[in-house]
Amino acid sequence: MNKPIVRLYIVFLVLFAVLVGGTSWNTVFRADALRNEPKNRRQLLEQQRIRRGVIRDDGRELLARSVRREDGTYTRTYPKDELFAHAVGYSYTRYGRAGLEQARNSDLSGTTNELGTIFDRLSGGEPEGDDLVTTLDPAAQRVALQGLAGRKGAVVALDPQTGAVKVMASVPSYNPNDIPKPGEFARLNRDPDAPLLNRVTQAGYPPGSTFKVVTAIAAMDSGRFTPNSTVSGKNLKPISGVPLRNFGNETFGDITLTDALTHSVNTAWATIGEKLGKETMAKYMDRLGFDEQVRLDLPEDERRASGEFKNGRLLRPRATRSTSGAWRSARTS
Repeated sequence: MNKPIVRLYIVFLVLFAVLVGGTSWNTVFRADALRNEPKNRRQLLEQQRIRRGVIRDDGRELLARSVRREDGTYTRTYPKDELFAHAVGYSYTRYGRAGLEQARNSDLSGTTNELGTIFDRLSGGEPEGDDLVTTLDPAAQRVALQGLAGRKGAVVALDPQTGAVKVMASVPSYNPNDIPKPGEFARLNRDPDAPLLNRVTQAGYPPGSTFKVVTAIAAMDSGRFTPNSTVSGKNLKPISGVPLRNFGNETFGDITLTDALTHSVNTAWATIGEKLGKETMAKYMDRLGFDEQVRLDLPEDERRASGEFKNGRLLRPRATRSTSGAWRSARTS
């Protein structure tokens, strides 16, 4: 066999390997990602004929359900309107999915049990998705929204024992039932107030006094401090060369760490942070999840890592971990 033929054979062999590798990558390794892509109209059209599972709050009240149309397809409705818009999200053929509707789409549409779906169709039954029971508390959610009083912002409340999400409030919000109305989705996307943005998981806010808990944990764990250790709570105390104020310009003398946390004394905790040093503080920030992607059952593009950003990039990126299971799912069909 002459050399030109050998070279041509090798070229075709390489091209064939690339073709096999590319198709395998898309059909095997990226199958789930392509199937769950919110803009995948084919998948959405197929799922119109599946009765999606309902989504309920922690009291088993409906947050989302499917309604059958005359042509045999289903559309989604949200009985609580905008109460849990950002957490629950929406699912519509034309506009895609968001929130739990997207993150738990495989469960809600029944595609995690494709063999069961095929059996349902062959036996004449109607394919159904799994139901989803969340930990969301509607009464607490309403209190959070009342507290925001229409101002832009976010409130999240967790169960301290389990870490389950009880409240996820973001203002401004939107009514997911209105999305199919002509022009509404485009209007929401153009709105400068960004009502579709989940400010709980996508916006950036300074940790403020919640960071004192991080400092307290680091202080106790270091063995250098106890709850009864004392530190100065004097107002306008120089910290890193800059006078720091306490809230309301309150001033304290020597104060225990317990009282410093009770009264949220800025200067006391800043002093402790300086004594512990940057390396120790950075270690405990890492241990407590700073610079990590928030671990919730929400789509990746609806979550933003905590930490310090520059030009839209996280300065200390960390590997994204799996979701925490803050929402509970249950098969009831």
